[in-house]
Amino acid sequence: MSQGNIIIIGAGVLGLSTAIQLSRSGHKVTLIARDLPGDSTIDYASPWAGAHFQPSPAKTPAEQLEQQLMQETYRELDAIAQNHPEAGVAFIPAVEYFDSADPDSFLSKENGYINWPDFSIIDKTQYPPNHDIQMAVTYRSWVLNSPVYLLWLQKLAKELGVVIIRSQLTALEDAVPIFRHASDNHVGHISAVIDASGRGFNDPDSYPSRGQFVIVENEFDMTVSHHWADGSSTVVVPRPFGGGTVVGGTKEPGNWSEEISDSDTEMILKRVKNICPGIVGQDPAKENVLGFQIRQVYVARRPMRRGGLRLEQDVVGIQSPGDGRRVPLIHCYGAGQSGYKISWGVAKRVESLIADLK
Repeated sequence: MSQGNIIIIGAGVLGLSTAIQLSRSGHKVTLIARDLPGDSTIDYASPWAGAHFQPSPAKTPAEQLEQQLMQETYRELDAIAQNHPEAGVAFIPAVEYFDSADPDSFLSKENGYINWPDFSIIDKTQYPPNHDIQMAVTYRSWVLNSPVYLLWLQKLAKELGVVIIRSQLTALEDAVPIFRHASDNHVGHISAVIDASGRGFNDPDSYPSRGQFVIVENEFDMTVSHHWADGSSTVVVPRPFGGGTVVGGTKEPGNWSEEISDSDTEMILKRVKNICPGIVGQDPAKENVLGFQIRQVYVARRPMRRGGLRLEQDVVGIQSPGDGRRVPLIHCYGAGQSGYKISWGVAKRVESLIADLK
């Protein structure tokens, strides 16, 4: 395929990572987005993320693909942490507690956590008291300061020649005329449009999942996750570069409310204090709530999709106004809470899809 112009819709972690990957391969990339790094709107999910690495079992083909994407991303972030400390990425120990667990999900080399660096099962004598924990594991995880990391991605993209346009699209077809009307883009072949818009456009399988989280000043030296028997989770995610610690949270599919719930905030802090008592009470001279110095309480919407990530070439493409040709379209959205974990792996898959275009 000739390396013409590629348009990417969306400046979340998937859109920015893909723009960088394609630019490194010699493509001319224009990124169009309503929200850009530095913004903090509720539907711009990437800057709100308590981004950290957390493995998952890989028993189905979809799960096995996700694990491959996670492995590729893990390696890329390891290199970034070593070579670009300004990106806000760090590797620290992780601990996960499970109230209900299938040992095969952890110990099977095909399916489990055992493949990840520094994996081990934690002895029961080390469990927090007064809990129904059935299994606990530890491994080497990455964490990142998502607002800092997004700004670093944007800076890198611009250095590689990516053109970034702030514009709100109402339909996929809007991307082509916006590209055409931009400076120096009124001519030129468009090789493909990539939809990395989060929930996509008019996809009936896409929906938001409301999440409420708290950023606290309290520092911690590891990431902690507790998976409760009812399916909910409690997380503690330190953010490098002075970003505080993200604790949370809630998962509320289909809830569009932007209102902060004080009862949810109290529930989150109580759960975190209960499972991770070492995080509280670090400076009793400061005003605190349950031993936490609260920096921010926020609500964001994760871009969920029934069936998971949509990563494929569209069989129809989109109409190019003016010349009547159909531009190849690649879907790359619906990653939910896994966007950061699979970002570089997804970017490389998109690169392969672009290479396969005729």
